[in-house]
Amino acid sequence: MSHRNYLSLHRKRWALSQRELALLVGHASRSVVSRLELGQGRPSLRFAIRCEAVFGVQVAELFPDLFEENHDAVMRQAAHLDLQVRGRTDAGSARKRALLLEIVGRTPSPDIL
Repeated sequence: MSHRNYLSLHRKRWALSQRELALLVGHASRSVVSRLELGQGRPSLRFAIRCEAVFGVQVAELFPDLFEENHDAVMRQAAHLDLQVRGRTDAGSARKRALLLEIVGRTPSPDIL
């Protein structure tokens, strides 16, 4: 399965070779960059965060499929937690519901990515 990303776009925008980007993010070989640009595999958390630091672009924009997959997982878990705290009136449950509303409010619209 191919994984959509914009690594090549940002790398080329700054005239970086794959080897140079690998060096910037702490890899000895350009092969990791090449595989990711081809959509083969997923970046490690370390790689993704370092790319964000290099390009000044959020991980969600660099690797939208990775973001969407994890975002969807969080939303499923948030719905599950909502069912658990729904109807409770204690202060802790109220704070949990407030967080769940914030999570939903931060959900990007599909046309942003």
